[in-house]
Amino acid sequence: MNDKNKKYLFDLLQAPSPSGYEAPAQAVTKAYLKNCADEISSDLNGNLIAVKKGSGKHKIMVVGHADEIGFIINYIDEQGYLYVKTLGGFDVNLLPGLRVDVHHEGKVVRGIIGKKPIHMMRGGDDNPKLKIEDLWIDIGVTSKEEALKKVAIGDTITYSSQIEMLSEDFVVSKATDNKVGVYVAAAVMQEIAKAKLKASYYAVASVGEETTMKGAGTSAYRIQPDIAIVVDVTFTSDIPGSDKRIFGEVSLAKGPTLSLGAALHPAVNQKLLNLAKKHDIPVQIEIAPSRTGTDADAIHGQRTGTATAVIGIPNRYMHSPNEVIALSDLDKAVKLISEFVKSVDDRFILER
Repeated sequence: MNDKNKKYLFDLLQAPSPSGYEAPAQAVTKAYLKNCADEISSDLNGNLIAVKKGSGKHKIMVVGHADEIGFIINYIDEQGYLYVKTLGGFDVNLLPGLRVDVHHEGKVVRGIIGKKPIHMMRGGDDNPKLKIEDLWIDIGVTSKEEALKKVAIGDTITYSSQIEMLSEDFVVSKATDNKVGVYVAAAVMQEIAKAKLKASYYAVASVGEETTMKGAGTSAYRIQPDIAIVVDVTFTSDIPGSDKRIFGEVSLAKGPTLSLGAALHPAVNQKLLNLAKKHDIPVQIEIAPSRTGTDADAIHGQRTGTATAVIGIPNRYMHSPNEVIALSDLDKAVKLISEFVKSVDDRFILER
């Protein structure tokens, strides 16, 4: 990964973008794409769409979702503790003790997620299954009046997490789910910027995947792509105790995954596999027998149908403040999709 792309990735990971509030991340991507796309636009939902026009009839949409999981303030009690609703899915038992950033009127207020300490729970279950209403956020105040000088009902909250390199290849950060999908879509645009394309290429940073999937559906409705490649993270099974009979075999640094299943298009998948073999790009196979759990679920049935594929970036510790991915997997995904976009012409038959 070159320095320009690495800086873009890290800036994107740092930008707060809880589901439904993606504007800071979209601004980072728009700046990165401004000199390599023919057109860049947005829509009412906040999707960012960049296009490089080809001379042929096919349109290819590559989409990653810009939103990350987060919280929104629901209630402030008389002591100034904040209670929240979730924006996306959480393992609530993972949350106590974490530092978070409350986003209020363009400023960040630091908070700590609290719960009743184990010493005050004698005689009960030592490992209770927590609910989000069992937790609060402490912003260092002693009253509701003091809290309201710093935050407000409806403020959004994200993990407070540093980006660090665990090795020359592995990076740890919050929100690789799914800023890395946005990164891949945008980096492909940079990669093919000087190529003469037959198919038109649309790089899309969608919104709301973690909550409503509204962005993928509306952007696909607008673009009317013939082909859509959804880039999202996927669970790894290279951790202790993982049952590969259930989760298959997916590891960091062994290449992106390609999903096979009922919603996914065999001709697109076969072309991706052929190109991976031709260009010596390692690809891991993942099975998605029905729904994929990605933006593909909102895209493949749009209008008269879209030939859809899902490429996954292996991710350890998903939906935690310390997700781990391999930069080399991103590079391989960018290479594979770039070769795909350059190879598609009007002769590519999509009917099943």
